[in-house]
Order: sequence, then C-alpha cells, then structure tokens
Amino acid sequence: MKVVVFGASGVVGDGFLKESLRAADVTEVVAVVRTPLDLDHPKLRQIVHRDFLDFTAVSGDLAGADACFWGLGVSAVGLSPQDYERITYGFTMAAADTLKALNPKLTFVYVSGGGTDSTEQGRSRWARVKGRTENAVIAAFPHGYALRPGFVRPDHGVRTKTRIYRIFYPVFPALSALIRLVRLDPVLLTSATQMGQVALHLARHGYTRHVLENRDIVAVAAARQQATEREHRAP
Repeated sequence: MKVVVFGASGVVGDGFLKESLRAADVTEVVAVVRTPLDLDHPKLRQIVHRDFLDFTAVSGDLAGADACFWGLGVSAVGLSPQDYERITYGFTMAAADTLKALNPKLTFVYVSGGGTDSTEQGRSRWARVKGRTENAVIAAFPHGYALRPGFVRPDHGVRTKTRIYRIFYPVFPALSALIRLVRLDPVLLTSATQMGQVALHLARHGYTRHVLENRDIVAVAAARQQATEREHRAP
C-alpha cells in the first residue's frame, strides 16, 4: 500500500506518518511538505512543494497512491475568513481533486474536529468550513472519511505549531487525569498514534460510517490494538 501524508510536521500528521512507516503492509509513504522533515526512513519519500492550491507539478509523485491521510490544518483564531477557507477547504480539495483523477478508489482520510457542522448552516464559521470540507471529501470518494477528534495527545516528542494549542500542552497530564476521572476520555481524548492506527484501519477495511467522532476513533484504535496483541500471542 502506498500512502500519501499531508501535514506530517504536525501532531496528527506525525501520527499518520509514524504509524504508516511502522505498518508491514505499507510499502511507501510520500510526505508532501513545504519544509523537509528531519527524518530518514527506507519507506519515506519527501516531496517539497510550495503551492498547495495546485498539485499538478507533483501528480507523478502521487500516482499509484492507495490512501491519503490529511493532517494539515490551522486554527481559525487570528485568520481572516478568506485565509481560513483557502487553507481549510482550498488546500484539501486541491489535493483531493488531483488524487481523485489519479485513483478514484483511493481512501481519503480528512481530519476535521469535534463540533464540525456538517449542515454548513450553523453560526460558527470554522465549523461550517470544516463541514463543507468534510462533505466535499466524502462526496468525492466512495472511501472518503472524516475524523473528528477532541483533544489529540502528541506522541514521539512532537510539539504543535498552533499557538492556542501550545498553551494547553504543559497542563495536558493534569487535564487528561481530570477528564478520565469524570469518564469523558472516550469523548474528548485521543492520541496521535491512535489517529494513525485508525487511518490505516480505514484504508484496509473501511468503516460503517464516513464520519468518525472521537468515541469511534478510540474504539477502532482499541479494537486494532487488541487484534494486534492476539496476533502476537498466537503460536
């Protein structure tokens, strides 16, 4: 399986990247980046690309992909409505359109977020734009999925580049403990590793729904982990 990863330098994208590199059935991982990653791996090929509204120049590198994991995103805080829509919807669909032309059966996993408005009619601008993007991805691909995580725990020492999220990371252990104490962790918490595991599961097996909330993400990742442990225990 050939996997394309966008946003590999971020928290979620790093989960997509590392889990794909670990997977025995993934033969190649193409990371489309603006700045090269400080990572070397036999399966990894990095494509440095600047114009995320036009992927024509790198379509040859994307050819043959079986799955695309989209972890690129920005906070709406401090951005104009035009810039937020250009990055959130425009970048995603530019890549989706290129990949669809290359392989209409490709699995496209788009990271959205809890509270996304799939009706595109609500009061929250960011939720409407995310909902519009979700809907477009799912309409474009029979195997198009949207992941709606709550708070994603970074793994592998990765730090988020989003300023508003960096405020919370120093208190993440205490926050996680409190959320677990009140038993809201399946609704609010997941990890970058779990996100990668779920994306790969979708590429391999699909899912009964096209939109997965945080609870679904946690459940699928847990089931995958249990299956892996059973395989390791088998004689």
